[in-house]
Amino acid sequence: MSDIIQSALNRYQAYLSAEDFSKLIEVSSQDAPLAIRANLLKNANPQQSLLEWQNKYGWRTDAVPFWQYAVQILQAEIAPSQTIEHQFGYYYIQDAASTLPVALFDPIDKNHLVLDMAASPGGKTTQLIDSSLDRAFIIANDSSASRLSALRVVIQNWGMANGMISNYAGEKIGDWFPNTFDRILLDAPCSMESLRASKSHPYRDISISERERLSSRQLELLVSALKACKVGGEIVYSTCTMAPEENESVINALLSRHPNAVTISRIDNQNPNSQGLSHFEEQIYHPDIRHALRVWPHLYATNGFFACKLQKTDVIETAGISPPKRAFSQTGLSLLKSDDLNSVLEELNIRFGFESKLLGDFEIYQRDNQLFIIPKAYLEHFPTLPFNALGLPLGKRIKTAFEPSFEFVMRFGMTFQHNVWHIPADLQIPWLQGRDLHSVNLSPNCSYGIVAVKTEDNILIGAGKWSAQRLRNLLPHRYLIH
Repeated sequence: MSDIIQSALNRYQAYLSAEDFSKLIEVSSQDAPLAIRANLLKNANPQQSLLEWQNKYGWRTDAVPFWQYAVQILQAEIAPSQTIEHQFGYYYIQDAASTLPVALFDPIDKNHLVLDMAASPGGKTTQLIDSSLDRAFIIANDSSASRLSALRVVIQNWGMANGMISNYAGEKIGDWFPNTFDRILLDAPCSMESLRASKSHPYRDISISERERLSSRQLELLVSALKACKVGGEIVYSTCTMAPEENESVINALLSRHPNAVTISRIDNQNPNSQGLSHFEEQIYHPDIRHALRVWPHLYATNGFFACKLQKTDVIETAGISPPKRAFSQTGLSLLKSDDLNSVLEELNIRFGFESKLLGDFEIYQRDNQLFIIPKAYLEHFPTLPFNALGLPLGKRIKTAFEPSFEFVMRFGMTFQHNVWHIPADLQIPWLQGRDLHSVNLSPNCSYGIVAVKTEDNILIGAGKWSAQRLRNLLPHRYLIH
């Protein structure tokens, strides 16, 4: 064992029993098994889907204690990253402990406003989407512009329509939007000292000054989250580090700064070995911090993780700063006229059997010949807030006809009753390579125009445009295999 690893582990020896510290040392040089979490928008019976994938791909699995629709992959004949289901967003790959923060929230209602303050790479955002089945409005924010493209791909692949992506410093959001959100997730930037071996994040020396810089920013983000949260609303603070300076110390500082405005929520059936620390080195923590969750790597065969559920109990002072503004008219979007809207909805119903009630949380806007699904919650609460992405493309009007977008088919195609083609197994590889399919007859189930394409076992793998014995492949490049 290297000096760096031993030094990292030794910081925690005094806070664990001899037996637990021995177990921590044992797992510290081992990779934690990956977990997969089923997409509840695409899997009508997620438990059945998990079982089918296990059998199909030769997986030996174990349950994830934090989320019922996830399993750890202990052994795999086919890696979970190499399946068609992963390619098309039927599940997300992550560490099992990363499912914990969203699981701590009380049920998320369709009328709730939800903020993911530091959302990239997007895994926890997708779990937030699942928590309300895309009914609650979610702002997926990240302060790093360079991370937005990857965040957008993850969210698009999952199928979010009722949300937006933004690029703002999280520290400012609380002053811009005080007492606004019902649920706020702050998965804070951290040192990633998970106490587990990892190829992507190997052990490294973490200086005192780095810990101080991180904890200072984490506290400012958490204070901003408290400002932005409604009284009675919930905040979950989490990190993928075991460092108390970035966990218990940050929560303790928040309680000291705002003792009458926030409480720590108790967790039902909490493992006594996962309680938050009562002290670290010379610092004594607020006694309620024991209700935080310190997921040591040896407890559940995960990477190290920390999470704490907070409830706002009173308003706190804010700076009263106005948020960035852009008149919505500057987006070039205008509300689709009633007659045109009815025509589009009727065409979707005739062609796909699509039920317009599925768009009840949205308004339909147009820009030139393009149509977009825009969340009503955005229009009601944030109509002038600039966004990087909002809602979902619905499609485009071509002369007097309407053609649905690829994104619309991928989000709602599982509900289609007509114009769905189950591709034969021998054509699946050419299709996934992006090739058009010639001399194919999709009758009698399909008519010329846009069709949803599914595998024989009902996995939605894209959309095509059928005309004259040719199915034009509409798969974007990110879905193609090579």
